Amino acid sequence: MEAINIVSAFESRFALQSLNNRTFYKLSNLKICEAKTLSLFYKELIHSGYDSFDIFDGYFIGYEIHQISKEFDLLRFSNDLVIDIELKSDLGKYTSEQKNKKILKQMKQNYYYLKFLDRDILIYTYVENDGIYKYNNEKEIIEKSTIEDIILNLSLQKVNFNINPDNLFVPSNYLISPFNKTENFVNGEYFLNGAQDDIKKEIIKSINDDKFFCISANAGTGKTLLIYDIAKTLKEININSVIIHCGKLNNGHKTLVHDYDWCILSISNINDNSIKTYINNDTKIIFIDEAQLISNDELELLIKRAKQLKIVIVFSYDTKLYLKDGESKDIYNYLKQNYPQNELIKRGLTNKIRTNKSMYSFIKNMFNIGSCNNNLNYSGISIEYFSDFENTKKYIEYLEEYHGWTSITYTSSNHNQEKISDISKLGSRNAHDVIGQEFDKVVFVMDKHFNYGDSKRLQTPKAYYSVRGMLYQIVTRVINELKIIVLDNPELYVKLMEIKSLEKNN
Repeated sequence: MEAINIVSAFESRFALQSLNNRTFYKLSNLKICEAKTLSLFYKELIHSGYDSFDIFDGYFIGYEIHQISKEFDLLRFSNDLVIDIELKSDLGKYTSEQKNKKILKQMKQNYYYLKFLDRDILIYTYVENDGIYKYNNEKEIIEKSTIEDIILNLSLQKVNFNINPDNLFVPSNYLISPFNKTENFVNGEYFLNGAQDDIKKEIIKSINDDKFFCISANAGTGKTLLIYDIAKTLKEININSVIIHCGKLNNGHKTLVHDYDWCILSISNINDNSIKTYINNDTKIIFIDEAQLISNDELELLIKRAKQLKIVIVFSYDTKLYLKDGESKDIYNYLKQNYPQNELIKRGLTNKIRTNKSMYSFIKNMFNIGSCNNNLNYSGISIEYFSDFENTKKYIEYLEEYHGWTSITYTSSNHNQEKISDISKLGSRNAHDVIGQEFDKVVFVMDKHFNYGDSKRLQTPKAYYSVRGMLYQIVTRVINELKIIVLDNPELYVKLMEIKSLEKNN
Protein backbone atom coordinates (compact mmCIF):
# COMPACT_ATOMS: atom_id res chain seq x y z
CA MET A 1 0.00 0.00 0.00
CA GLU A 2 1.19 3.51 -0.81
CA ALA A 3 0.22 6.93 0.50
CA ILE A 4 -2.18 8.63 -1.89
CA ASN A 5 -3.93 11.95 -2.45
CA ILE A 6 -7.52 12.08 -1.15
CA VAL A 7 -8.54 14.30 -4.05
CA SER A 8 -7.53 11.44 -6.30
CA ALA A 9 -9.38 9.00 -4.06
CA PHE A 10 -12.49 11.19 -4.12
CA GLU A 11 -12.52 11.78 -7.86
CA SER A 12 -11.71 8.17 -8.69
CA ARG A 13 -14.96 7.20 -6.97
CA PHE A 14 -16.93 9.06 -9.62
CA ALA A 15 -14.67 7.92 -12.44
CA LEU A 16 -15.27 4.29 -11.45
CA GLN A 17 -18.92 4.70 -10.56
CA SER A 18 -19.94 3.65 -14.05
CA LEU A 19 -18.21 0.31 -13.43
CA ASN A 20 -19.42 -0.45 -9.91
CA ASN A 21 -18.66 0.64 -6.39
CA ARG A 22 -17.05 -2.70 -5.57
CA THR A 23 -14.31 -1.89 -8.02
CA PHE A 24 -13.69 1.35 -6.17
CA TYR A 25 -13.64 -0.51 -2.87
CA LYS A 26 -10.98 -2.91 -4.14
CA LEU A 27 -8.83 -0.09 -5.43
CA SER A 28 -9.13 2.28 -2.49
CA ASN A 29 -9.57 -0.09 0.47
CA LEU A 30 -12.68 1.88 1.45
CA LYS A 31 -16.09 0.42 2.00
CA ILE A 32 -18.83 2.01 -0.08
CA CYS A 33 -20.30 3.92 2.88
CA GLU A 34 -16.82 5.19 3.81
CA ALA A 35 -16.19 6.33 0.25
CA LYS A 36 -19.40 8.38 0.41
CA THR A 37 -18.36 9.91 3.73
CA LEU A 38 -14.87 10.62 2.38
CA SER A 39 -16.44 12.67 -0.42
CA LEU A 40 -18.35 14.75 2.15
CA PHE A 41 -15.24 15.23 4.26
CA TYR A 42 -13.29 16.26 1.16
CA LYS A 43 -15.94 18.88 0.33
CA GLU A 44 -15.64 20.34 3.83
CA LEU A 45 -11.90 20.72 3.34
CA ILE A 46 -12.47 22.39 -0.05
CA HIS A 47 -15.15 24.78 1.25
CA SER A 48 -12.98 25.85 4.18
CA GLY A 49 -11.12 28.24 1.91
CA TYR A 50 -7.69 26.73 2.51
CA ASP A 51 -6.06 26.95 -0.89
CA SER A 52 -2.89 24.84 -0.54
CA PHE A 53 -2.86 21.32 -1.91
CA ASP A 54 -0.57 19.95 0.80
CA ILE A 55 -3.36 18.94 3.20
CA PHE A 56 -4.81 16.53 0.62
CA ASP A 57 -1.65 14.51 0.15
CA GLY A 58 0.05 11.61 1.95
CA TYR A 59 -2.81 9.47 3.25
CA PHE A 60 -3.03 5.73 3.75
CA ILE A 61 -6.66 4.88 3.11
CA GLY A 62 -8.22 1.85 4.76
CA TYR A 63 -4.91 0.71 6.22
CA GLU A 64 -5.04 -2.63 8.06
CA ILE A 65 -2.44 -3.87 10.55
CA HIS A 66 -1.26 -7.24 9.29
CA GLN A 67 -2.43 -10.33 11.21
CA ILE A 68 -4.88 -8.61 13.55
CA SER A 69 -7.43 -7.06 11.15
CA LYS A 70 -7.34 -3.62 12.76
CA GLU A 71 -8.32 -0.97 10.22
CA PHE A 72 -7.92 2.80 10.07
CA ASP A 73 -9.82 4.98 7.58
CA LEU A 74 -7.21 7.72 7.02
CA LEU A 75 -3.68 7.66 8.41
CA ARG A 76 -1.03 10.30 7.76
CA PHE A 77 2.57 10.05 9.03
CA SER A 78 5.45 12.36 9.77
CA ASN A 79 8.56 11.49 11.76
CA ASP A 80 7.06 12.80 15.00
CA LEU A 81 3.29 12.73 14.43
CA VAL A 82 0.55 10.44 13.19
CA ILE A 83 -2.89 11.82 12.36
CA ASP A 84 -5.82 9.42 12.24
CA ILE A 85 -9.16 10.52 10.77
CA GLU A 86 -12.09 8.12 11.03
CA LEU A 87 -15.10 8.50 8.75
CA LYS A 88 -18.61 7.69 9.89
CA SER A 89 -21.85 7.84 7.98
CA ASP A 90 -24.95 9.42 9.52
CA LEU A 91 -25.35 8.29 13.16
CA GLY A 92 -28.75 9.92 13.52
CA LYS A 93 -30.38 6.63 14.57
CA TYR A 94 -28.38 6.70 17.82
CA THR A 95 -29.08 8.83 20.88
CA SER A 96 -26.43 11.39 21.72
CA GLU A 97 -25.12 9.18 24.52
CA GLN A 98 -24.98 6.09 22.27
CA LYS A 99 -23.24 8.03 19.50
CA ASN A 100 -20.62 9.46 21.84
CA LYS A 101 -20.00 6.03 23.37
CA LYS A 102 -19.55 4.49 19.91
CA ILE A 103 -17.11 7.19 18.80
CA LEU A 104 -15.16 7.11 22.07
CA LYS A 105 -14.77 3.33 21.97
CA GLN A 106 -13.19 3.44 18.52
CA MET A 107 -10.94 6.38 19.41
CA LYS A 108 -9.67 4.60 22.53
CA GLN A 109 -8.90 1.51 20.49
CA ASN A 110 -7.13 3.51 17.79
CA TYR A 111 -5.03 5.34 20.37
CA TYR A 112 -4.04 2.01 21.92
CA TYR A 113 -2.80 0.67 18.58
CA LEU A 114 -1.05 3.90 17.59
CA LYS A 115 0.74 4.55 20.89
CA PHE A 116 3.30 1.83 20.09
CA LEU A 117 4.60 3.95 17.19
CA ASP A 118 6.41 6.35 19.55
CA ARG A 119 4.94 9.46 17.92
CA ASP A 120 2.53 12.19 18.94
CA ILE A 121 -1.01 11.16 18.08
CA LEU A 122 -4.00 13.15 16.88
CA ILE A 123 -7.28 11.29 16.36
CA TYR A 124 -10.34 12.81 14.75
CA THR A 125 -13.71 11.39 13.77
CA TYR A 126 -15.76 13.00 11.02
CA VAL A 127 -19.46 12.17 11.29
CA GLU A 128 -21.78 12.81 8.36
CA ASN A 129 -24.46 15.45 9.14
CA ASP A 130 -23.01 15.99 12.59
CA GLY A 131 -19.48 17.35 12.70
CA ILE A 132 -15.97 16.60 13.88
CA TYR A 133 -14.78 15.06 17.14
CA LYS A 134 -11.30 14.96 18.65
CA TYR A 135 -9.85 12.50 21.15
CA ASN A 136 -8.47 13.85 24.43
CA ASN A 137 -6.13 11.10 25.58
CA GLU A 138 -5.30 12.63 28.96
CA LYS A 139 -8.96 12.68 30.00
CA GLU A 140 -9.99 9.75 27.76
CA ILE A 141 -12.95 11.72 26.42
CA ILE A 142 -14.12 13.02 23.05
CA GLU A 143 -14.47 16.72 22.39
CA LYS A 144 -16.20 18.64 19.63
CA SER A 145 -13.76 20.03 17.11
CA THR A 146 -13.78 21.92 13.82
CA ILE A 147 -12.61 21.51 10.25
CA GLU A 148 -10.26 24.44 10.88
CA ASP A 149 -8.52 22.53 13.68
CA ILE A 150 -7.97 19.53 11.40
CA ILE A 151 -6.68 21.77 8.61
CA LEU A 152 -4.26 23.54 10.97
CA ASN A 153 -2.70 20.27 12.14
CA LEU A 154 -2.63 18.78 8.64
CA SER A 155 -0.88 21.88 7.29
CA LEU A 156 1.72 21.84 10.09
CA GLN A 157 2.49 18.15 9.65
CA LYS A 158 5.62 17.50 7.60
CA VAL A 159 4.59 14.29 5.84
CA ASN A 160 7.28 11.67 5.36
CA PHE A 161 6.35 9.89 2.14
CA ASN A 162 9.01 7.24 2.69
CA ILE A 163 7.29 5.80 5.76
CA ASN A 164 5.86 2.33 5.29
CA PRO A 165 3.36 1.61 8.09
CA ASP A 166 3.98 -2.13 7.70
CA ASN A 167 7.41 -1.45 9.20
CA LEU A 168 5.96 0.53 12.11
CA PHE A 169 3.22 -1.76 13.37
CA VAL A 170 4.42 -4.92 15.14
CA PRO A 171 1.43 -7.28 15.50
CA SER A 172 2.90 -9.09 18.50
CA ASN A 173 2.71 -5.84 20.52
CA TYR A 174 -1.04 -6.23 20.59
CA LEU A 175 -1.30 -9.78 21.95
CA ILE A 176 -1.39 -9.46 25.72
CA SER A 177 -1.00 -12.75 27.55
CA PRO A 178 -3.08 -13.28 30.70
CA PHE A 179 -0.09 -15.24 32.03
CA ASN A 180 3.07 -13.41 30.95
CA LYS A 181 1.58 -9.89 31.13
CA THR A 182 -0.97 -10.50 33.85
CA GLU A 183 -1.07 -6.93 35.18
CA ASN A 184 -1.68 -5.52 31.68
CA PHE A 185 -4.42 -8.08 31.19
CA VAL A 186 -6.18 -7.33 34.49
CA ASN A 187 -5.99 -3.59 33.78
CA GLY A 188 -7.61 -4.11 30.37
CA GLU A 189 -4.62 -2.81 28.42
CA TYR A 190 -5.54 -4.68 25.24
CA PHE A 191 -8.33 -5.02 22.71
CA LEU A 192 -9.83 -8.02 20.98
CA ASN A 193 -9.85 -8.13 17.20
CA GLY A 194 -13.10 -8.37 15.25
CA ALA A 195 -13.24 -12.16 15.12
CA GLN A 196 -12.54 -12.49 18.84
CA ASP A 197 -15.13 -9.86 19.67
CA ASP A 198 -17.83 -11.59 17.61
CA ILE A 199 -17.23 -14.91 19.39
CA LYS A 200 -17.26 -13.15 22.76
CA LYS A 201 -20.65 -11.55 22.08
CA GLU A 202 -22.10 -14.88 20.94
CA ILE A 203 -20.92 -16.72 24.05
CA ILE A 204 -22.09 -14.06 26.50
CA LYS A 205 -25.47 -13.95 24.79
CA SER A 206 -25.77 -17.72 25.37
CA ILE A 207 -24.70 -17.63 29.02
CA ASN A 208 -27.97 -19.13 30.28
CA ASP A 209 -28.24 -21.80 27.59
CA ASP A 210 -27.22 -25.44 27.74
CA LYS A 211 -24.72 -25.35 24.86
CA PHE A 212 -21.28 -26.55 23.85
CA PHE A 213 -18.96 -23.96 22.26
CA CYS A 214 -15.80 -25.12 20.50
CA ILE A 215 -13.09 -22.58 19.69
CA SER A 216 -10.64 -24.43 17.48
CA ALA A 217 -7.59 -22.42 16.42
CA ASN A 218 -3.86 -22.72 15.81
CA ALA A 219 -1.20 -21.48 18.19
CA GLY A 220 -0.77 -17.72 18.31
CA THR A 221 -4.29 -16.72 17.24
CA GLY A 222 -5.39 -15.37 20.63
CA LYS A 223 -7.87 -18.05 21.69
CA THR A 224 -6.61 -18.16 25.30
CA LEU A 225 -6.79 -14.37 25.60
CA LEU A 226 -10.34 -14.57 24.28
CA ILE A 227 -11.67 -17.00 26.87
CA TYR A 228 -9.89 -15.22 29.73
CA ASP A 229 -11.29 -11.90 28.53
CA ILE A 230 -14.81 -13.37 28.51
CA ALA A 231 -14.27 -14.68 32.04
CA LYS A 232 -13.00 -11.24 33.13
CA THR A 233 -16.00 -9.48 31.59
CA LEU A 234 -18.38 -11.87 33.35
CA LYS A 235 -16.53 -11.48 36.65
CA GLU A 236 -16.97 -7.71 36.44
CA ILE A 237 -20.76 -8.20 36.42
CA ASN A 238 -20.66 -10.87 39.16
CA ILE A 239 -21.23 -13.90 36.92
CA ASN A 240 -19.16 -16.82 38.17
CA SER A 241 -17.10 -18.95 35.84
CA VAL A 242 -14.66 -21.81 36.28
CA ILE A 243 -11.58 -22.15 34.08
CA ILE A 244 -10.05 -25.61 33.69
CA HIS A 245 -6.50 -25.60 32.32
CA CYS A 246 -5.41 -28.93 30.81
CA GLY A 247 -1.85 -28.73 32.04
CA LYS A 248 0.22 -27.32 34.89
CA LEU A 249 -0.83 -23.97 36.32
CA ASN A 250 1.80 -21.31 35.61
CA ASN A 251 2.69 -18.21 37.62
CA GLY A 252 0.14 -16.12 35.73
CA HIS A 253 -2.61 -18.56 36.67
CA LYS A 254 -1.52 -18.44 40.31
CA THR A 255 -1.50 -14.64 40.31
CA LEU A 256 -5.05 -14.51 38.97
CA VAL A 257 -6.17 -17.04 41.59
CA HIS A 258 -4.42 -15.60 44.66
CA ASP A 259 -4.40 -11.86 43.90
CA TYR A 260 -7.62 -11.45 41.93
CA ASP A 261 -9.82 -14.28 43.23
CA TRP A 262 -10.26 -16.16 39.96
CA CYS A 263 -11.38 -19.77 39.93
CA ILE A 264 -8.75 -21.51 37.79
CA LEU A 265 -8.00 -25.19 38.20
CA SER A 266 -5.62 -27.65 36.67
CA ILE A 267 -7.42 -30.60 35.13
CA SER A 268 -5.52 -32.76 37.63
CA ASN A 269 -7.65 -31.21 40.39
CA ILE A 270 -10.89 -32.43 38.84
CA ASN A 271 -12.22 -35.77 40.07
CA ASP A 272 -15.45 -37.38 41.29
CA ASN A 273 -15.09 -35.86 44.73
CA SER A 274 -13.90 -32.35 43.91
CA ILE A 275 -16.09 -31.48 40.96
CA LYS A 276 -19.19 -30.68 43.05
CA THR A 277 -17.16 -28.29 45.18
CA TYR A 278 -15.56 -26.43 42.30
CA ILE A 279 -18.53 -26.46 39.91
CA ASN A 280 -21.79 -25.73 41.73
CA ASN A 281 -25.08 -23.85 41.45
CA ASP A 282 -23.24 -20.52 41.45
CA THR A 283 -21.27 -21.49 38.35
CA LYS A 284 -22.72 -20.12 35.12
CA ILE A 285 -20.08 -21.17 32.60
CA ILE A 286 -17.11 -23.53 32.33
CA PHE A 287 -14.07 -22.74 30.17
CA ILE A 288 -11.72 -25.60 29.27
CA ASP A 289 -8.41 -24.35 27.85
CA GLU A 290 -6.01 -26.58 25.88
CA ALA A 291 -8.92 -29.02 25.72
CA GLN A 292 -7.18 -31.19 23.12
CA LEU A 293 -5.12 -32.63 26.02
CA ILE A 294 -8.09 -33.72 28.14
CA SER A 295 -8.74 -37.45 28.68
CA ASN A 296 -12.08 -39.02 27.85
CA ASP A 297 -12.81 -39.72 31.52
CA GLU A 298 -12.08 -36.12 32.51
CA LEU A 299 -14.14 -34.81 29.61
CA GLU A 300 -17.13 -37.00 30.45
CA LEU A 301 -16.98 -35.95 34.10
CA LEU A 302 -17.15 -32.26 33.18
CA ILE A 303 -19.87 -32.74 30.57
CA LYS A 304 -22.00 -34.71 33.02
CA ARG A 305 -21.67 -31.96 35.63
CA ALA A 306 -22.47 -29.20 33.14
CA LYS A 307 -25.58 -31.03 31.95
CA GLN A 308 -26.74 -31.52 35.54
CA LEU A 309 -26.49 -27.77 36.18
CA LYS A 310 -27.61 -26.82 32.65
CA ILE A 311 -24.64 -24.54 32.03
CA VAL A 312 -22.60 -23.81 28.95
CA ILE A 313 -19.12 -25.22 28.36
CA VAL A 314 -16.56 -23.44 26.17
CA PHE A 315 -13.75 -25.63 24.82
CA SER A 316 -10.62 -23.90 23.53
CA TYR A 317 -8.11 -26.11 21.73
CA ASP A 318 -5.53 -26.65 19.02
CA THR A 319 -5.43 -30.19 17.63
CA LYS A 320 -1.84 -29.66 16.40
CA LEU A 321 -0.53 -29.29 19.94
CA TYR A 322 0.06 -32.55 21.77
CA LEU A 323 2.70 -34.05 24.05
CA LYS A 324 2.01 -37.76 23.60
CA ASP A 325 1.18 -39.60 20.41
CA GLY A 326 -2.57 -40.10 20.13
CA GLU A 327 -3.22 -37.63 22.97
CA SER A 328 -4.76 -34.78 20.98
CA LYS A 329 -8.46 -34.96 20.24
CA ASP A 330 -10.81 -32.88 18.14
CA ILE A 331 -13.39 -31.92 20.77
CA TYR A 332 -15.96 -30.89 18.17
CA ASN A 333 -15.92 -34.30 16.48
CA TYR A 334 -16.07 -36.05 19.86
CA LEU A 335 -19.11 -34.04 20.97
CA LYS A 336 -20.83 -34.36 17.63
CA GLN A 337 -20.49 -38.13 17.77
CA ASN A 338 -21.34 -38.65 21.44
CA TYR A 339 -23.80 -35.83 22.14
CA PRO A 340 -25.75 -35.27 18.91
CA GLN A 341 -28.79 -34.03 20.86
CA ASN A 342 -26.91 -31.08 22.35
CA GLU A 343 -26.58 -27.75 20.60
CA LEU A 344 -22.98 -27.57 19.39
CA ILE A 345 -21.35 -24.42 18.03
CA LYS A 346 -17.88 -24.34 16.48
CA ARG A 347 -15.93 -21.14 15.88
CA GLY A 348 -12.39 -20.53 14.70
CA LEU A 349 -9.68 -17.88 14.73
CA THR A 350 -7.45 -17.73 11.69
CA ASN A 351 -5.14 -14.74 11.95
CA LYS A 352 -1.86 -15.54 13.69
CA ILE A 353 -1.02 -12.67 16.01
CA ARG A 354 1.83 -14.05 18.06
CA THR A 355 3.77 -15.86 15.35
CA ASN A 356 4.70 -13.66 12.40
CA LYS A 357 4.58 -15.00 8.86
CA SER A 358 8.34 -15.45 8.59
CA MET A 359 8.52 -17.43 11.83
CA TYR A 360 5.57 -19.58 10.79
CA SER A 361 7.18 -20.23 7.41
CA PHE A 362 10.48 -21.28 8.97
CA ILE A 363 8.77 -23.59 11.46
CA LYS A 364 6.86 -25.32 8.68
CA ASN A 365 10.05 -25.78 6.67
CA MET A 366 11.92 -27.05 9.70
CA PHE A 367 9.45 -29.89 10.12
CA ASN A 368 9.14 -30.53 6.41
CA ILE A 369 11.67 -28.87 4.09
CA GLY A 370 10.03 -27.02 1.22
CA SER A 371 6.50 -27.13 2.67
CA CYS A 372 6.39 -23.33 2.69
CA ASN A 373 7.91 -21.56 -0.30
CA ASN A 374 7.12 -17.96 0.58
CA ASN A 375 10.01 -15.60 -0.01
CA LEU A 376 10.26 -14.30 3.56
CA ASN A 377 12.89 -12.75 5.79
CA TYR A 378 14.19 -15.26 8.35
CA SER A 379 16.24 -12.70 10.28
CA GLY A 380 14.35 -13.56 13.48
CA ILE A 381 15.83 -17.09 13.44
CA SER A 382 19.40 -17.79 14.50
CA ILE A 383 21.21 -21.15 14.48
CA GLU A 384 24.23 -21.84 16.67
CA TYR A 385 26.54 -24.87 16.84
CA PHE A 386 28.28 -26.45 19.84
CA SER A 387 30.06 -29.78 20.12
CA ASP A 388 30.34 -29.79 23.90
CA PHE A 389 27.44 -30.34 26.33
CA GLU A 390 28.84 -28.18 29.14
CA ASN A 391 29.51 -25.23 26.81
CA THR A 392 25.95 -25.53 25.50
CA LYS A 393 24.62 -25.42 29.04
CA LYS A 394 26.75 -22.39 29.94
CA TYR A 395 25.68 -20.57 26.77
CA ILE A 396 21.98 -21.12 27.48
CA GLU A 397 22.41 -19.88 31.05
CA TYR A 398 24.22 -16.83 29.71
CA LEU A 399 21.42 -16.10 27.21
CA GLU A 400 18.79 -16.32 29.93
CA GLU A 401 20.63 -14.26 32.51
CA TYR A 402 21.95 -11.45 30.33
CA HIS A 403 19.86 -11.29 27.16
CA GLY A 404 16.29 -12.17 28.15
CA TRP A 405 16.00 -15.49 26.33
CA THR A 406 13.65 -18.21 27.57
CA SER A 407 15.05 -21.73 27.26
CA ILE A 408 12.56 -24.54 26.76
CA THR A 409 13.47 -28.18 26.62
CA TYR A 410 11.86 -31.60 26.28
CA THR A 411 10.08 -33.50 29.04
CA SER A 412 11.77 -36.84 29.62
CA SER A 413 10.50 -39.92 31.40
CA ASN A 414 10.99 -40.02 35.17
CA HIS A 415 11.51 -43.79 35.03
CA ASN A 416 13.57 -44.65 31.94
CA GLN A 417 16.75 -43.36 30.33
CA GLU A 418 15.84 -41.97 26.90
CA LYS A 419 17.68 -40.47 23.94
CA ILE A 420 16.45 -37.02 25.00
CA SER A 421 17.30 -37.47 28.70
CA ASP A 422 20.53 -35.46 28.45
CA ILE A 423 19.24 -32.51 26.45
CA SER A 424 16.11 -32.43 28.61
CA LYS A 425 18.41 -30.85 31.21
CA LEU A 426 19.29 -27.97 28.89
CA GLY A 427 16.52 -25.53 29.75
CA SER A 428 14.76 -23.84 32.63
CA ARG A 429 11.31 -24.95 31.46
CA ASN A 430 10.06 -28.06 29.69
CA ALA A 431 7.32 -28.45 27.11
CA HIS A 432 4.73 -29.30 29.77
CA ASP A 433 5.54 -26.15 31.76
CA VAL A 434 4.78 -23.71 28.94
CA ILE A 435 1.39 -24.90 27.66
CA GLY A 436 -0.63 -21.83 26.68
CA GLN A 437 2.21 -19.36 27.28
CA GLU A 438 4.30 -17.22 24.96
CA PHE A 439 7.75 -15.67 25.19
CA ASP A 440 9.53 -12.96 23.24
CA LYS A 441 12.74 -14.95 22.62
CA VAL A 442 12.93 -18.75 22.77
CA VAL A 443 16.07 -20.91 22.66
CA PHE A 444 16.16 -24.73 22.48
CA VAL A 445 18.52 -27.58 21.59
CA MET A 446 18.52 -30.30 18.92
CA ASP A 447 21.23 -32.98 19.17
CA LYS A 448 22.51 -36.01 17.22
CA HIS A 449 19.18 -37.82 17.59
CA PHE A 450 17.44 -35.36 15.22
CA ASN A 451 17.95 -35.75 11.48
CA TYR A 452 16.37 -35.59 8.07
CA GLY A 453 17.85 -38.81 6.71
CA ASP A 454 17.07 -39.23 3.03
CA SER A 455 13.75 -37.39 3.31
CA LYS A 456 12.72 -33.78 3.74
CA ARG A 457 10.75 -34.60 6.89
CA LEU A 458 12.41 -34.04 10.26
CA GLN A 459 13.00 -37.31 12.11
CA THR A 460 12.78 -37.15 15.90
CA PRO A 461 13.85 -39.74 18.51
CA LYS A 462 11.41 -42.06 20.24
CA ALA A 463 10.48 -41.25 23.83
CA TYR A 464 7.66 -41.65 26.32
CA TYR A 465 6.34 -38.22 25.30
CA SER A 466 6.22 -37.36 21.61
CA VAL A 467 9.41 -35.48 20.80
CA ARG A 468 7.85 -34.14 17.62
CA GLY A 469 4.84 -32.92 19.58
CA MET A 470 7.05 -31.33 22.24
CA LEU A 471 9.21 -29.66 19.61
CA TYR A 472 6.12 -28.14 18.01
CA GLN A 473 4.99 -26.95 21.44
CA ILE A 474 8.38 -25.33 22.03
CA VAL A 475 8.70 -23.47 18.73
CA THR A 476 5.10 -22.19 18.75
CA ARG A 477 5.68 -20.41 22.08
CA VAL A 478 7.85 -17.77 20.38
CA ILE A 479 6.82 -14.21 19.59
CA ASN A 480 9.81 -12.52 17.91
CA GLU A 481 13.09 -14.45 18.00
CA LEU A 482 13.90 -18.15 17.83
CA LYS A 483 17.38 -19.57 18.47
CA ILE A 484 18.23 -23.19 17.67
CA ILE A 485 21.35 -24.66 19.23
CA VAL A 486 22.61 -27.72 17.38
CA LEU A 487 24.63 -29.97 19.67
CA ASP A 488 27.24 -32.27 18.06
CA ASN A 489 25.31 -32.85 14.83
CA PRO A 490 27.01 -31.12 11.87
CA GLU A 491 24.67 -32.72 9.29
CA LEU A 492 21.62 -31.24 11.04
CA TYR A 493 23.33 -27.88 11.35
CA VAL A 494 23.91 -27.78 7.59
CA LYS A 495 20.29 -28.72 6.88
CA LEU A 496 18.95 -26.02 9.18
CA MET A 497 21.26 -23.43 7.68
CA GLU A 498 20.01 -24.46 4.24
CA ILE A 499 16.43 -23.96 5.42
CA LYS A 500 17.33 -20.53 6.72
CA SER A 501 18.88 -19.73 3.34
CA LEU A 502 15.62 -20.56 1.54
CA GLU A 503 14.72 -16.89 1.82
CA LYS A 504 17.72 -16.03 -0.36
CA ASN A 505 17.26 -18.90 -2.78
CA ASN A 506 13.66 -17.92 -3.43
